[in-house]
Amino acid sequence: MHLKEQWIREGFSSYYVVKKEQKLTYEKSILYNHTLPCLLPCEFRIEDGEEYYYYETGIYTKLKDRISMLEPKLFFAYLLEVFEQVASYLLELDHLKLDLESMFLDKEDRPVLCYLPEYEKKIDEQLRDLLEECIECISGDDKKRVRFYYEFHSFLVKEKPNMEQMKDYLDVRSEKMYGEILREKIKYEESKSVQNMQENLLDPIRDENDHPEKEEIKIYEKTPKRILILIGKMISIIGCLCSIFGIVYFVLKIFEYGFYYLFLIGSLGSITGFGVSVYGCYKLWKKNKNPESFVDVWQKTENATELLDEKTILLEDEEDRTVLLLEEPIGRLVPKNPEQEEIVLDDDGFIIGSSAQGTDHQLEGTGISRRHVRFYKEDGNVCCEDLDSTNGIKINGVKLNGRKNKKAVLKEGDCIKIGLEEFYFKED
Repeated sequence: MHLKEQWIREGFSSYYVVKKEQKLTYEKSILYNHTLPCLLPCEFRIEDGEEYYYYETGIYTKLKDRISMLEPKLFFAYLLEVFEQVASYLLELDHLKLDLESMFLDKEDRPVLCYLPEYEKKIDEQLRDLLEECIECISGDDKKRVRFYYEFHSFLVKEKPNMEQMKDYLDVRSEKMYGEILREKIKYEESKSVQNMQENLLDPIRDENDHPEKEEIKIYEKTPKRILILIGKMISIIGCLCSIFGIVYFVLKIFEYGFYYLFLIGSLGSITGFGVSVYGCYKLWKKNKNPESFVDVWQKTENATELLDEKTILLEDEEDRTVLLLEEPIGRLVPKNPEQEEIVLDDDGFIIGSSAQGTDHQLEGTGISRRHVRFYKEDGNVCCEDLDSTNGIKINGVKLNGRKNKKAVLKEGDCIKIGLEEFYFKED
């Protein structure tokens, strides 16, 4: 399809310009008002009696410039979301322009597309062509990305999937390809939490004035330190005086007997001793301005150990108390398939997902996200909440996902569909 198109720059702005050929009503209103943030902002200009589309591109980053740095699974998941948004406004997906030159990214690396009514090509064909462009653009050394593009392209050619099947595929692939990334993220979060705990444990030592019960320890620490600092000051002052005496003595001897090597060594040694003594006095006087911060390392370690033991005991008590409170589960999920096991919701905040990390029950199957759904009690009722899963959940056939419809109150016998798995809710 031949388009009368050009790329121009006006001042600090860049535009993709296409001559308008078709009469628009509804689509023009959507584009002109920038109703969808996932589409390029569009202006309609008349030049020489002819109307043109002016798509502003300068505020975005061209996809071609960042394709080698993007996580492909996440990018294509975002792209499918764009397709759904465009379709929800009754716009034709075939009018989207999918190529590396015409696609852009916002600040969050989400795709921003050009919707061009003058352009028409099957969206599935465009998607396959886009993958081929990505393969050509990615370095052969980046084996993970290249493999993903090849496998996703093969999936599109062989299966000819619909939107839901593509979303399921991308979700499954994420589990297989990015398990290491997830594990590293978990390790980082765990190490960060441990660091925060250590800092919190040392806070009572740093800020002793907030804890009157530690007054005895503070007195114990301050008294010997003041004595040691005082002794150090006296030694430094005596060292300064001796050094000054040595310098004067050896300088006089040099004037009297000449540059004898012993006199030179003595004078240099006295000068060095004077410098060390002056530095010692300076450091001790500086320390004395804030004696409470001058804490013995052994004492700090001992206090931290005691606090850690106390904290551990409290956590153990908390765990015991939690177990007692949750002797009775909040509900059960009875599977429709008799070969599957019953899921006991034995926690207020019970999370089900395909991942073993961060969930209370691992449910494997097609279309199930890593953290898919959460069950909890609210005002005496058992509720379920979609955790921004790819496919959402269905309660008695009604889909539950998105910002406006994320949670629902469950009743005895409600049919809950998670991915392709169906369960009946049973109250306890």
